[in-house]
Amino acid sequence: MKDKTIEDTEITVAKIPIQETRLFYENYTNHENLNNLIMGEIDEIRKKDPTGLPGGNAGCYRTMMRYKCETELYKPLSLMLSTWCDHYFADQPMDANITYWTNINEPGSCNLFHNHYRADADVSGVYYVQGKGTGVIRFATNEQMNKMIRPGQPYSNMIGHDPREGDLLMFPSYLLHDVDVNRSQRQRISIAFNATLNPKTKDNVISMTDRSDNAKK
Repeated sequence: MKDKTIEDTEITVAKIPIQETRLFYENYTNHENLNNLIMGEIDEIRKKDPTGLPGGNAGCYRTMMRYKCETELYKPLSLMLSTWCDHYFADQPMDANITYWTNINEPGSCNLFHNHYRADADVSGVYYVQGKGTGVIRFATNEQMNKMIRPGQPYSNMIGHDPREGDLLMFPSYLLHDVDVNRSQRQRISIAFNATLNPKTKDNVISMTDRSDNAKK
């Protein structure tokens, strides 16, 4: 009998993921209607809260004032969260608590690298009311930020997204991200959000409980 050589032997290689970081994206089909509702309320909100939240980036106005059209805003957010939960928790119904805030970046402003893990959140995201041409949002792992992966190797590069109106992005709250300088002549208007996910025992209806205090951490 002929002995088997290495070439004749089948080798099974296990490919075990240690950590997966996915960026979920969609362009909301009904964004024109939603954005018109939001834009119609922004001037009123800035009159009620003219200074906004402290500690933001230069040239960026932030507020946690809630919209009258909040029910419409929650529609794309809940759809994206449901997609996330279906992907990672297919056999476990989940509940979500959401906190959101508005960012208005003037021309020439930017948002520095940061993450949202201190906000007691599991996933975070951003919805663009006005985004086209106002600056790329970039995402990076700690390894990419610290140049621990040699160029040309898998996952050595950051990922960037050039947003447009109605874009919705969602990602793990620990993921670092920044926004490039707004080189346009108009404001970049976005609604950022955090969500905490917990197993649900009865059904898979996502609850939109306000958690404003936790988001200020």
